[in-house]
Amino acid sequence: DIHHGNGSQQAFYNDPNVLYISLHRYDDGNFFPGSGAPEEVGVGPGVGFNVNIAWTGGVEPPMGDVEYLTAFRTVVMPIANEFSPDVVLVSAGFDAVEGHQSPLGGYNVTAKCFGHLTKQLMTLAGGRVVLALEGGHDLTAICDASESCVSALLGDELEPVPETVLQEKPCPKAAASLERVIEIQSKHWSSLQRLAPTVGQCLLDAQRREKDEADTVTAMASLTVDAEQATVVTEIRSVEEPMEEEPVL
Repeated sequence: DIHHGNGSQQAFYNDPNVLYISLHRYDDGNFFPGSGAPEEVGVGPGVGFNVNIAWTGGVEPPMGDVEYLTAFRTVVMPIANEFSPDVVLVSAGFDAVEGHQSPLGGYNVTAKCFGHLTKQLMTLAGGRVVLALEGGHDLTAICDASESCVSALLGDELEPVPETVLQEKPCPKAAASLERVIEIQSKHWSSLQRLAPTVGQCLLDAQRREKDEADTVTAMASLTVDAEQATVVTEIRSVEEPMEEEPVL
């Protein structure tokens, strides 16, 4: 939902057993309901388990697929994987979908993008994901986004993310909003630290970087195994080789 889920936040604000993440238009508190600042991280034992991805900067330009996919890549999924939930509950409001005018929304997220976001969430909790329809004002947008999400839940093959979206960088205002969230939440979630430098990258460049890092880790692990095996072989040979006998005088 484009509006902050203030009621859900309040219900679990001090609960370490529930991770609450909200993506919403914030505009420095000037967009309804005005709550959901990135600094609101929980209280008491719940500190760190409340994550507000608070978009700031209005609708020039409006947030769209690139910004939401980048938020999932750099904040939502890393934290969710680190938390390792038993089940995922989604307040599925669709007034961030294109077609909602600024007083009620103003963003340009496509309906199909919500299907891809749902598919990512299905990698958590063994696929135990529940979507509850909660918001939206444009009936066509609600229907299209709901259809996309249900298709993902059913395991249907989704249309690929367009190449133009993969090659586009998030707008500077979105990058700044995400960097602020990472700065605050990295104190509680170590998985965010390595992703901070990639916030402003396009999705293709970020994917290449992650692949290169994974290849490097694999190569280093292989070298370590080879070195350990070589050490073991050397030790075995040194034990098996007979000692030279002293010549008889």
